[in-house]
Amino acid sequence: MMVCSGFRRWIFAISFQFLGITLSIGQHEQINSPTASNAHNKIVRLSELFSEYESGNPEKGLTIALTALDLAKKESPEDLCFAMNLVSVAYQGVGMLDSSMAWCQKVLEEATLLKDSISLSKAYNNIGIIHFRTMEYDEGLQCFMQSANLDLKLGDYASAAASYMNIGGILVELHRPDTARKILEKALEIAEKSGDQKRISTVYTNLGGAEFIAGNKSAAESYYLKAALIQEKIGDYRSASTTYRNLAESCQDFGDFSNAIQHDNQSLLFALKANSGEEIRDAYAGLAESQEKMGDFSQAYKNLQLYMNWDDTVDTQANRQAVIQLREKYDSEQTKKANLILQQKNDIASLQNEKNQERLNNSKIIIWSSVAGILLLVGFAWVLFNRNKIKQRANEELSEANHIIREKNDDITASLEYASKIQEALLPTNENTALFSDAMFLLKPKDIVSGDFFWYSDRDGKKIFTAVDCTGHGVPGAFMSMIGNTFLHEIVDERGITKPSEILDELRKKVIATMSKRDARKDGMDMALCTLDDREMKLQFAGANNPLYIVQGGLIKEYKPNKQPVGFMPEKEEPFTNHEISVQPGDKIYVFSDGYADQFGGPKGKKFKYKQLKDLLLKIAAKPMREQKEILLATFNDWKGDLEQVDDVCIIGVCV
Repeated sequence: MMVCSGFRRWIFAISFQFLGITLSIGQHEQINSPTASNAHNKIVRLSELFSEYESGNPEKGLTIALTALDLAKKESPEDLCFAMNLVSVAYQGVGMLDSSMAWCQKVLEEATLLKDSISLSKAYNNIGIIHFRTMEYDEGLQCFMQSANLDLKLGDYASAAASYMNIGGILVELHRPDTARKILEKALEIAEKSGDQKRISTVYTNLGGAEFIAGNKSAAESYYLKAALIQEKIGDYRSASTTYRNLAESCQDFGDFSNAIQHDNQSLLFALKANSGEEIRDAYAGLAESQEKMGDFSQAYKNLQLYMNWDDTVDTQANRQAVIQLREKYDSEQTKKANLILQQKNDIASLQNEKNQERLNNSKIIIWSSVAGILLLVGFAWVLFNRNKIKQRANEELSEANHIIREKNDDITASLEYASKIQEALLPTNENTALFSDAMFLLKPKDIVSGDFFWYSDRDGKKIFTAVDCTGHGVPGAFMSMIGNTFLHEIVDERGITKPSEILDELRKKVIATMSKRDARKDGMDMALCTLDDREMKLQFAGANNPLYIVQGGLIKEYKPNKQPVGFMPEKEEPFTNHEISVQPGDKIYVFSDGYADQFGGPKGKKFKYKQLKDLLLKIAAKPMREQKEILLATFNDWKGDLEQVDDVCIIGVCV
């Protein structure tokens, strides 16, 4: 991974809009009334100024909001809740979340007394945003739902749609894309009633993100493209740039780097139109990452340099703004002095005769022109000198950074290789010929260490075996695999539990008890677990998201798993189902993770899919397991071709 890969921003940040600005005040009856107070009109104008400065200069935005609050306290008490909401938003903009929350609480108290549903809605929305930013997701969901309910009662469909977008974003953050999709579809329905094209495009963006998290690439791309078309049509080029960046990220995560480059080029085009340094920087970073993956190192290096240059530009933007403000103050003072001097010179000139006046003026023109020319040359020379120093320093820093990256990569690779040896020592890594007369155990990690693992044991004459897919791959997955191995050993070998459904139930309890609830939602296992009693010719099976295939008499049968992981999933937590199946000598049993079926490749760069895996297993089932393993590996590598392996691969085959 290149140094620039850390640029990615969370895809749902675009939906969290501060709604306490013009929407609230627009609901006041006096806003368009000829009798509206001067103070009220000033507050309206201040809110408009705040909107202009909110993102580009949040410190100035805070000053404007506090001015509006002071004016409301003194001269326009009917606008007090609105002004306090404005101050809450302003404090969020400068990162002072505690102050923002304190003002939100004041709004809730005042608006409740006044029965001001508009201000209550905006306050709940702003509190929801604070909870989201501090990762207090349950509290954020409650606040956004309260805001949405109030907005629907008021008929404010635009604000209600935004609240539902925020709810959908949190649900995706909690890895609940199916529920998020339903909420976001409701947000789309409400947004379309409001006719707000910008908000409709935002819902499409978030629906694309939900499909992306769910692994539905084509659906994600469809929603992103709908959003981008609207954003281009309404001239919202910055949002269009972000949307195409999201499209590129989706393609990168699915290994489709060619299309990722096309989308990042579109992102760059709109970023340049919007003159947005942050989006320009991110587009160059995405291009560099994809080009590196495709082996175009020359172009990747050029875009990496452009990314670093723009990263410096974005980081120094605040400093440049401060310099500009100082320069404006200086120019203002100089203008005053120049006007005073000019007045004095005019007084002198009136006392001189016409000939002397003309001569004096000509002399002044020559003098001032010479001075201006000299200053211009000095300034130009300084700019050239400074740019050369900056470029030289950037090249030195880039060279040093590349050297550090190479050293770090070497250290990381060495550490991973050592971790792989530890993992091999703790986990089963090959076929157990003493336990299985004819079996295959295929494990192909995506990285050096694996999040998939297989496990087997013999208890009371019964053979227990499972293919396990831990959340993630690489180092996080490897840690989970060792935790799973330890728990399975305790449950089966020490406690003597052999019924698959009971093993999964006990394993889930241990995973949830070991992890915090928030982590356990993300950190769990999908697995298919079998217990084979070849004396009674009975096979028991229980599955967590992963199925069982059995080839019997020239046909392949599939046994469905429970649609839940071995982990924290309170909305669908039920005992695992135990299947008992009669088997015959020569039957072939297969359990596996999803890595083989999810691999992209082939002539069109598509997923291998379970249908093709099922057909392949049926085709080769008559062959010895060792030969089946070789065919599966060769087929996988041929399908993958030059594309990157997307996940760990684990397959177990056992002949009864």
